[in-house]
Amino acid sequence: MKRSIVGLVAILFLVNEAFAQTDIYLSGAAKLLPIAVPQLCQEAAPTTATKEIPNTIGRDLDLSGYFEVLSPSAYIESPGKCGGPESMTYSDWTVIGADHVVKGNVSVSGSRLRARMWLVDVIKQQAVLGKEYEAGANDASMVAHRFANEILKYFTGSYGPFGTQIAFSTKVGRFKEIAIMDMDGGNLRQLTNERSLATSVSWAPNGKSLIFTSYRARVPDLFTIDIFNRSIKNLTNNADLELSPHYMRNGTILASINEGNKDSHLVILDGNGRMLRRITSGSGVIDVSGQWSPDESQIVFCSNRGGGPQIYVMNANGSDVHRISFVSSNYCTSPAWSPKGDKITFICRADAGFNVFVSAPDGSNPMQLTSYGDNEDPTWSPDGRYIAFSSTLGKGVIPSIALIRADGAGLKQITKSRSGDYNPAWGPGIE
Repeated sequence: MKRSIVGLVAILFLVNEAFAQTDIYLSGAAKLLPIAVPQLCQEAAPTTATKEIPNTIGRDLDLSGYFEVLSPSAYIESPGKCGGPESMTYSDWTVIGADHVVKGNVSVSGSRLRARMWLVDVIKQQAVLGKEYEAGANDASMVAHRFANEILKYFTGSYGPFGTQIAFSTKVGRFKEIAIMDMDGGNLRQLTNERSLATSVSWAPNGKSLIFTSYRARVPDLFTIDIFNRSIKNLTNNADLELSPHYMRNGTILASINEGNKDSHLVILDGNGRMLRRITSGSGVIDVSGQWSPDESQIVFCSNRGGGPQIYVMNANGSDVHRISFVSSNYCTSPAWSPKGDKITFICRADAGFNVFVSAPDGSNPMQLTSYGDNEDPTWSPDGRYIAFSSTLGKGVIPSIALIRADGAGLKQITKSRSGDYNPAWGPGIE
């Protein structure tokens, strides 16, 4: 299903019923919470939403790494049973081990869809969360993502990233093109047809366009693409090599530039690709993969200024450069700053491969999240809870997009590419 801005805005919260918050909170690598997500009740005209909504919620909760989504084959209750929590036979759910059940009624009238959703505590035999949504008839998946976010907030205290999108570079024949998908792997579509190498993708702050590097002229230049109408704009067209673009909130661009020699430095470009100022300099130095801190007061980047490539942090004006990667590795790269500002993820060569690490912004408390396969290009979810990255997952040499919680739990494979998926970039949160 193709998403549009209209579809996103059309989802309204009509009812926000207040239920007593339980004392259950999920954190860390706690035991998975068993939850059932049965087919919804169809109140009016036939609609596929009765299956699409629970299927999407189930995928979201499974991806979260906090829940065990019970198989529908174990359900005793008839699929699509109507009625609210008061009409449930709770023994049908306790006998299969469900602690919670997602219930709902759906109706479609013309071009509008209405859904009334509950999260039911089987032990307490009562609804603990209730929402009602109105949306376009084709926006069932967005209703599902919204309620899945509400469920995650109920248990963890903060909304999830469900319904957000991930852009990435995917191999098409001998080329690489830019593609985009929902974070659960659904709604996948190829955006570019460069017939070259298109990579290093990053999101514009408004979530409506992407910036990427393309080798269509045999040297890397920067381009933008509107994710809705797919119009492409060429920002740079010169002999310099522009790589790793990353937007600031005001629309200016942090990038790495190589001006025909062995050095690469970080620079600021305006929204049209014109250079505004240099941030780093030095002979024989390669500075790449720069990213802003959430408050844009600092920059994290990869540099060989101390020998092999390592991770450094500096102030936005280029002062106070200091190394933060102190794990047992002589090769670290691809840093990304958490939207919460409390962690930085990066890749280091370790355990006979390249693996995902996280640390505090000052380099303290480093933690290795993966331990097998080759893993590259980590990117944070907008809630700072998850990291997506390109990974072989120890299954061969063809990388796919994978996801893991920032505490190292809940590793999931998102794409199952036959040719290779690379360089994921997680888009902004949904309103």
